[in-house]
Amino acid sequence: MGCCTGRQTDRPGLGAESVFWLPCVYDRFAAGGDLDDNVLLGCEHLGDLAARRAGRAHRPCHRSDGSAPRILSSHHDGTDRIECKAGFRLQPEDRFSKALRAIAGLANNKGGYLLFGVTDATYQADGLSDDVFTKSDISLLNRILAGALDPVPHVTKGLIELGGKQVGVLYVEKHDHGPVIAIKNVGQDVKEGGIYFRYVGETRLIKPGELRQISAAREQRAVAEFSARMNRVAIGKEATIDLDSGEVAGTSGKFLIDKSLLPSIQFVREGEFDEKKGAPALRLIGDVEPVSEVERERTRIIRENVTPDAVVRNFLRNEKVAEPMQYIHFQAHAQRKWFPVWFYIDQAQSNATEVAEDLRKQVATYPSSRDALVDRLAGKDAAFRQSTGKAEALRGKLARGEIKAPVDVDEDVVFAGAVQALPTTVKPKDLESIRTILLECLDRAQGTDSRSSNRRGAIYRAASRLDELLYSKK
Repeated sequence: MGCCTGRQTDRPGLGAESVFWLPCVYDRFAAGGDLDDNVLLGCEHLGDLAARRAGRAHRPCHRSDGSAPRILSSHHDGTDRIECKAGFRLQPEDRFSKALRAIAGLANNKGGYLLFGVTDATYQADGLSDDVFTKSDISLLNRILAGALDPVPHVTKGLIELGGKQVGVLYVEKHDHGPVIAIKNVGQDVKEGGIYFRYVGETRLIKPGELRQISAAREQRAVAEFSARMNRVAIGKEATIDLDSGEVAGTSGKFLIDKSLLPSIQFVREGEFDEKKGAPALRLIGDVEPVSEVERERTRIIRENVTPDAVVRNFLRNEKVAEPMQYIHFQAHAQRKWFPVWFYIDQAQSNATEVAEDLRKQVATYPSSRDALVDRLAGKDAAFRQSTGKAEALRGKLARGEIKAPVDVDEDVVFAGAVQALPTTVKPKDLESIRTILLECLDRAQGTDSRSSNRRGAIYRAASRLDELLYSKK
């Protein structure tokens, strides 16, 4: 963003002390006006300043006595669109807490500006004391915002010059899907769960009246969006899905999604990474195929956010997935070590060498998990573990084809231990029977207590051993 022109005003009623007004560049360029037309700061956006000033001449503003200029806000006693800070620091994060609070407050109101290098009480433009603001990466600012506020405000960074002083500007857009809420504590100024609002002269926790206004505006938008969507359905441009029956119907026809898959379907919000900036759109992840009433080919769904349960459950159900490599990559980002992998390599029509090379290129959340998986693919490790006691006795029966499903959670643990020790001589049809039983064991291990977690761990490793026996030699 370039420097902003300005000049001493002779406007009456402002007193003897000279005051400097910033030109409203956004508005004047849009109207084709002269840059030297001076208006109140805060009336219009500075967000497009750089683009609109490209190629235009400008001159710095100076006061006749050589002192630093002052900025006159649109209210002499404060404004609900401008907040000033003397200095700027992004790190450590608590040094940015006051600015973070101000950004949330502006986003929840009408949007506005944070000016750095300007004294809040006097609007004295002393300028930035160093080049931290200039050199700060906007991506770092966005990461801090994303980690502290939800939904994330949209912020534009720029720089203006007043009397030879550099003043940093952050333009904060009004958020269309507020309220913006703090999702963690930051310093002493931002508290988790807090909803901040910019009032005239201060940013503070929102009052009930303003919160009701935000909620009402959001409801109005939702109704308008729903009406527009129904209009598109009515003219045949979109279809509807019945979440009870699984029927997707439109003017050109209909198809069915298997009812057992409906709870697994996930919708994700578009807009943040979409060219339709801020547009609240929904899209279905995966391939939905038409099914007949008589012969239903199961619709294949891939979850946008792969979970440990999904990796194991898809294998135990023998489900075909749309993007098998995503289920392999996930294992480099999970703390647990044991997941089926050969099943997904087979679906990806790849091999252990190619997958291992691909994994080595991944930036893993848990490098030890990734390295353990690479070792398994290289044959250096396996899910096999020697059984003892009751599990050893049951292992012998399973190996002979004497398969009996466990009936309670205690037997589930013994069964999982026996499966972990199965030899390579077990018949494929018996392995498929064991696969079905392990799914039943997993269904009984969905509690949040530590015992359920331990049972899941045993079942995951048993599933991994079954995966080796069924798919590793293909």
